[in-house]
Amino acid sequence: MRDSRDVERAMGEHADAVWRACLLYLPACDAEDVFQETFLKLARRDKPFRDASHERAWLLRVAMNGCKDQLRSAHRRDVSLDERLERVGDEGLGAEAPSETGLREVLAAMDELGDPPRTQLYLSLVEGYGAREISRICDMPVGTVYSWISRGKRRLREVLS
Repeated sequence: MRDSRDVERAMGEHADAVWRACLLYLPACDAEDVFQETFLKLARRDKPFRDASHERAWLLRVAMNGCKDQLRSAHRRDVSLDERLERVGDEGLGAEAPSETGLREVLAAMDELGDPPRTQLYLSLVEGYGAREISRICDMPVGTVYSWISRGKRRLREVLS
């Protein structure tokens, strides 16, 4: 079990990135559960990390896998994009966020992508990881990561144009 100060430090450094990753897959009410479980798993992890970027990558991978598990679970029902936006509410849009129409388009386009390339595109565009880092996080060859990112960008352009 990790020291509580270590978990608090990790939350201070990586909570925003983990939260954004959870919201990419799930509405806020479900994302909260995965977010908490991710940091609980960190608290239970005994093995040390090589550095802060390894810790961040591990947290993001655990969060995304948790979201995927949540989506596959039997009690999960299909939710329309409109219902997702209702759950997020105005506070989820934020002051600097795009208009609701723009948000709907982007969410719909990301939903259509499937996984892959959604995870690889998210890690590249939102989190700023390079292809080599993404290949380690996703445990796939670098060339495959480049292909998924390229395909994902192309699909997003098609859907959003």
